[in-house]
Amino acid sequence: MNTFMKTVTPPANVVEEVHQFFKTDFSDEDIFSNSTLKSDLPGTTDWLLECKNLVDQHRALLIKMPKKENFNEHIKTHHSTALVFGQIFGRPLIQNEQGQKLIAVYDRDRHGSMDTGARYHQTREGGTLHTDNVNLPELWNYLFLSCISPAFIGGESILVDGLKIHKILKTDFPEVLETLENNYIWEMRGVADKLYEAPIITYKDDKSPQFRHLRPYMESAHIKAEKPMTIDQLFAIDVLDALTNSTKNQERFTLEAGNICVTIDDQVLHGRTCFSDAKDAISVEKFTGENGQVLKRTMERLWIQKQ
Repeated sequence: MNTFMKTVTPPANVVEEVHQFFKTDFSDEDIFSNSTLKSDLPGTTDWLLECKNLVDQHRALLIKMPKKENFNEHIKTHHSTALVFGQIFGRPLIQNEQGQKLIAVYDRDRHGSMDTGARYHQTREGGTLHTDNVNLPELWNYLFLSCISPAFIGGESILVDGLKIHKILKTDFPEVLETLENNYIWEMRGVADKLYEAPIITYKDDKSPQFRHLRPYMESAHIKAEKPMTIDQLFAIDVLDALTNSTKNQERFTLEAGNICVTIDDQVLHGRTCFSDAKDAISVEKFTGENGQVLKRTMERLWIQKQ
């Protein structure tokens, strides 16, 4: 893989420390409100700070946690592990109107689509390379996507290095870049019934680019605002989408059960290929581990703000 993504496996002492920690039952809220995590998990904290430095340096990191043999135990352990890792990285943010900080990513309904108002994480749709930081006007830092169960077929993960895309735009399409630096209209779908304006590309204090992009959310927002995109705006996002959808600008891989992918959300665009669950697959909320039960492709997502 390119240098913008690294892969790590936790050392044995981290796995053992986390395993011992979860011998006591914790609720999600217990973990979110636990101010002693770093002192309770000193080895894990030290290792995660090294991981955080890798993410800051390379922009994407794949953490390969071991999978438990018992699948019910795997679900519980991996779920809690991802929460603890995210909490040590920073402050988890609320992701919807219900106030949830952790979101299960799976296909709610085979008929569901972003075209009919569903959020991307609720569908089996592929493509649409994007950043997650489109629902809130304020940008944040890290996206955690942890894999509970892969798809029956498809669902390959795609990452695109935004710094590479920006360099291509600056060199070959300067007029397009200038348009992307101007405001588009966005909707806060699933978080609030509001619209706001922001550019697709802005810049950090160190002049490095940061992206905000999810085309269907812009298109629906412009329709709601009764302000159709201009030809220049449409052309600009057409060029951006063509670049991000080019396989030569992509890294593709399949997340396996136990994997956690961490990215700097405003500098790494992500997506997936379309997928299908097994016909009789069920959601993680309904999964009890009974014989014959099959789990849907299930990821869990955190949005993390640096502290």
